[in-house]
Amino acid sequence: MIWGENGSGKTSILEAIHVLTYGKSFKTHKQGSLVKKGDLSSIVKGSFSRLGRVENVAVQIEKNSASKIKINKKLISSRKELIGRNNVVVLSPEEQPITKGAPVERRQFFDKMFSVSNIEYINNLQKYNRILKQRNAALLDIREGRMKVEQLTAWDDLLITSAESLWLLRKKHITLFKSVFNSFMQKYDKGLSIKILYKEEIPKREEIENRLKKDQKKDIIRARTSFGPHRDDVKILWDDRDIRDFGSQGEHKLTLVLLKVSEMSFVKENTGIYPILLLDDLFAKLDLERSKRIVTLLSNLKSSTGDLVQTIITTTDLLNVENSGLLKKENEFTTYRLERECNT
Repeated sequence: MIWGENGSGKTSILEAIHVLTYGKSFKTHKQGSLVKKGDLSSIVKGSFSRLGRVENVAVQIEKNSASKIKINKKLISSRKELIGRNNVVVLSPEEQPITKGAPVERRQFFDKMFSVSNIEYINNLQKYNRILKQRNAALLDIREGRMKVEQLTAWDDLLITSAESLWLLRKKHITLFKSVFNSFMQKYDKGLSIKILYKEEIPKREEIENRLKKDQKKDIIRARTSFGPHRDDVKILWDDRDIRDFGSQGEHKLTLVLLKVSEMSFVKENTGIYPILLLDDLFAKLDLERSKRIVTLLSNLKSSTGDLVQTIITTTDLLNVENSGLLKKENEFTTYRLERECNT
């Protein structure tokens, strides 16, 4: 457990671990912002030890170019080679847009979880995104008069095939995840009603083709494809009301916690190994009773050897964590205190 006042650098430690597992931050999409002002790059290094295997990872983040990643001193060609090797699950205030934010936030949450759990999913997702990017470039060329509209058919055919495959995989994985989520929700409180809603039916090839034709003129004007898996939304209902519009702060926090605990279990079921759990200011906006129930759920997550899952916690309030019961005497834990750097 890492504790200290705001601004002491607690979240930066979790961010560094996330960079070593996914090649990027969970706080920002602008990776250049991780580089100290006045510098051109920064380097994060770390070691993962699991089942007798030690893996050293180094990520060099460039201010104005792509990051460079090495695994055991060997440079890898893409971030895809890093994903799924040493998984982590992050519960942080920066993750709250999953329940509060736009559809893209929920898509990214599910896509990330399914990608680390299943190689077929990440392959299909990356293939679809490549085709989508190329079709959008073709739409721009048509709008600017550099390409004839008839040439769009080839990209449509590729997009339809890829979209259908990705939709089927996403539907399958969300159905499996809902089962895990419902189980944890019932363990937490049998009277709780949180629903995850996704498509009842996946669009068939003919339907996708007709929709692309219908939207063709609009897509050319915008130079953007308006129909496909990249436009999906996964709705979350609390007592049959969309939590995004009607949820309280506590309801949003509790739903996020249950999503993250379920993510831990889902990844474990599909990979055989629990991820490392990173808890950033877990008990903020939760009363003591809810905090204790969540601790009970976390305590029931155990590795294949029967050990508790490695968990790294940050907090400004050491007493709050102790009162929650998370730091039990029978569990092995270490506490670190961080202090803000004084500028003189």
